[in-house]
Amino acid sequence: MGFFTRHTQPPKEQSPAKARGCLPDAISQDGFVLIKTCSQLRLTYEIRLATFMAQQSHKRLRLILQPSTVASAQLREFAAQHGVSIEESKT
Repeated sequence: MGFFTRHTQPPKEQSPAKARGCLPDAISQDGFVLIKTCSQLRLTYEIRLATFMAQQSHKRLRLILQPSTVASAQLREFAAQHGVSIEESKT
């Protein structure tokens, strides 16, 4: 009747969800390094994932922050429990 016809398409297969990833700023012999330049830093998914990656490879995670950055209490507690070192940048 109309000028347009409706074409039905087969349903698309849904691909399984992919986990998000994390790419450290540096990788050294003894561990992974994340460098953060912000005024406040909380315990984020990126930090938890980087900690997991470091532990799985028997290495250590170093968070390097600006001297003015304030790390949350939850982040400091997590770091103490999981061997993450929080350091101030020298520059």
